[in-house]
Amino acid sequence: MREHGWYELEQHTQVIVVRFFSDWNKRTSEHMCRDFLEIASTMADKPWACLIDLSQWGLGGPDVWEPIVEANRWCAANNQRLEAVVCSQSIQKHILEGLQEELPDTESAFFENEADARQWLSDKGFPLG
Repeated sequence: MREHGWYELEQHTQVIVVRFFSDWNKRTSEHMCRDFLEIASTMADKPWACLIDLSQWGLGGPDVWEPIVEANRWCAANNQRLEAVVCSQSIQKHILEGLQEELPDTESAFFENEADARQWLSDKGFPLG
């Protein structure tokens, strides 16, 4: 199976920025989660945050969610404290709100643009250089 869609990951001290693009399949989801957790594991010894930009993401089928749920469980057990989500569609927000049940100790907020998400993280003590 070939990947559909793509993603970008950046690390900024104790913050991971991940941007989703186009429609995804399970393989893309699995690869993103693997790469995301590889970065997150390097900062999990102290509190960290995540900025997720879904503004250019076209979602995916039901099979994309399993790897993301598993990654969220790992994040909850490994010091993730904040999650800033940029989304442009109400369905994205609805889905992410459901996925956040796996992150009971992580404070989450939704934004219409990345600049506001970055400012919120900075205000909470997680600046992006």
